[in-house]
Amino acid sequence: MEPNDPGKHQGRGTQSSSQSSPLPDASSQHVGASGGADSSKPGSNTDSVAGSARELGSEAVKAAQAKAKEGADTAKRTVSSTVSHGAEALGCAADSLRDQGEETLAQTTTSIASGLSEYAERLEKRTSEDLTQDLVRLARQNPTLFVLGSVGVGIALSRFFKASSRPSDGYS
Repeated sequence: MEPNDPGKHQGRGTQSSSQSSPLPDASSQHVGASGGADSSKPGSNTDSVAGSARELGSEAVKAAQAKAKEGADTAKRTVSSTVSHGAEALGCAADSLRDQGEETLAQTTTSIASGLSEYAERLEKRTSEDLTQDLVRLARQNPTLFVLGSVGVGIALSRFFKASSRPSDGYS
């Protein structure tokens, strides 16, 4: 037999010494690279184990993607709601400025409020995949702006979490 023949190593240690023939007989069939009749041998389970592992991996990826999409949708709704509330607050501030006779500042504030309101509406209509693609496009086209924006968001989030985790007056 040739040294690279897959049948050469099949059955080593399992055949009796009286079976010295290089060709396997029907009673000693094993599953090799070409597949065989006995599916209870360890070599035959390789494909089924690999298939099971692929299925489990695929299911885990799908579950992770669903969880990430759910988280992204929740974050999108939260951001959209926050931006809408900010736009409303700016609208009220613009009205107050207008009442005080600050027309130029009121117009600027109204313009910012309407821009934020439009942004919130667009954000609510878009899918999380669209938003992800927009972020990737922004990062590729203007990496400096993306990094600075990420730093700004990080600072804002850290301040938010610090403010929300402060203990009340220390008296319990």
